[in-house]
Amino acid sequence: MGAYRTGKSFLLDLFLRFLKFEADFPELAEEDAQKSLSAVRGGEEEFPMPAWLSQAGNNLEGAVDEDDEGFRFKGGMDHCTEGIWMWSEPFMRNIQGKTTAVLLMDTQGAWGGEMAKEQSAAVFGLTAVISSKQIYNINQQIQEDKVENLAYFMRFAQAAIRKAAAEMERGNNKLKSEEIEKPFQSLDFLVRDWRNFRDDWTVQQCVDQMGQHFARHVNPEKLVESSTAEALHSMFSRLKCFCMPHPGFAIEKDTWTGKVTDIQRDFIRFADLYVREVFSTDLHPKTILGSELSTMSFPMVLRDFVTAFHDAAPAAMSFTQAMQNCTVLLAKEQAMKHYTKKMDEEAKKNPRGITSESFDQMDTSLKSAIQAEFDSVTIFGPDETRTSCWQEISESLSALHARYVEENNRRLEKALLIFAPLCLVALSLFVLDRISDWTCDWWSQTCHEASKVMLLAYMAIACYVGVNAYLVLNDRGRLAAAMAGGELWKEMVRLVGVYGGLLQEMNWQEILASLKQAAGMAEGGPQSKKKD
Repeated sequence: MGAYRTGKSFLLDLFLRFLKFEADFPELAEEDAQKSLSAVRGGEEEFPMPAWLSQAGNNLEGAVDEDDEGFRFKGGMDHCTEGIWMWSEPFMRNIQGKTTAVLLMDTQGAWGGEMAKEQSAAVFGLTAVISSKQIYNINQQIQEDKVENLAYFMRFAQAAIRKAAAEMERGNNKLKSEEIEKPFQSLDFLVRDWRNFRDDWTVQQCVDQMGQHFARHVNPEKLVESSTAEALHSMFSRLKCFCMPHPGFAIEKDTWTGKVTDIQRDFIRFADLYVREVFSTDLHPKTILGSELSTMSFPMVLRDFVTAFHDAAPAAMSFTQAMQNCTVLLAKEQAMKHYTKKMDEEAKKNPRGITSESFDQMDTSLKSAIQAEFDSVTIFGPDETRTSCWQEISESLSALHARYVEENNRRLEKALLIFAPLCLVALSLFVLDRISDWTCDWWSQTCHEASKVMLLAYMAIACYVGVNAYLVLNDRGRLAAAMAGGELWKEMVRLVGVYGGLLQEMNWQEILASLKQAAGMAEGGPQSKKKD
């Protein structure tokens, strides 16, 4: 975010290339990172072009209207971005040990004459609410008016949170002071077209100068009038500054086509350093009041805050309502996850289902645990909000309970289903045994022995299946055992149809011809030996 015509979309296009490269070429990304770290500044050698910047092509995607693979930008005096744009593809990265979806967001430039200050506040405030990291784009240097404007954009949000917190205090709900005083996470002052890096300086000397510039303008201890800087420090958990040199005058022309080689190498050096800092060491999952947003709750929370900022001059009450809805959604989601997780674990432990009595006891115990957990969750708003939230959670849990009851009943009915192939084998062996009794057992010793083996096999299968059927009968009663037996018989009939269809599809003439050929080869073997 920042003033218009300061290169926000151009920088986001570079971010996009970096994320796509790391996602598509993880092995090359490691090698590329090592090369970048080993490159030194201050010597005569030119900074090597990073693979993440050159791999995707010679021209940046956002430089032309026909290409929709990047954030659109252009030189000249006309702006491109209107409102808020978010890249449609999430990038999956490992952040703090968990897989996290990263989204890039671009905003319309402020102070361009097309938005009132209140509208700019709405855009900036919305980005602060839904972003874990904000990059405040500033041209040439941090100035007092830029800091004051940013503080103005953010103050109403902090005031709204404090008002909501006061309402919760009246309702005997407690919030951590840090969650109230620091509602936002990370803010970078990104100074563009920085002209003060000396050619012979190392990267570390340049970084030290960035810190000095940041302290001169945003460190409350070094300012005569420090109230604005203190306000920013009170609202954000992390504040930093990064300075980037000019990318080259070629890109300022409205005829520039995005040619990568036109970008100054020193700019590329610091862009490489910054993009790795943003996405490798300084990225955190988005949290609101200590609770992390998930893919399930994010769109709903976003809609609530868009509504809150809709009038471009958001009032504290509308913002408070948005925060209230957000905490309610997070509480509901947490309860649903807890219930489904425990139920799925029990389903894995009991693949054949459990009795209705045990299921109801487990459901009651689980709901009690969820309610105890809910009592400790932060909910913005009066007691009525917490009560209605729990009623909604109870209704959702009841719906989930009905679904799991149905699934459990299906498991009970199919408790013996896995034995269908065995039962079919046993039935086939029984039929073959009966046939052999009438055809060949009385004159062939081989048939007689085979008949004994088949008898032992289908009797063993019958005993095994019978024991499991008895367990079902003993655990769940006659009705459940009868239903399981009926499902077992239907599955056996289905398997007979499947195997019968396969037998019909087989080419028996070719099989018989192959058997005859094999028999002929077996008969010819001894004769050839005699001739030898």
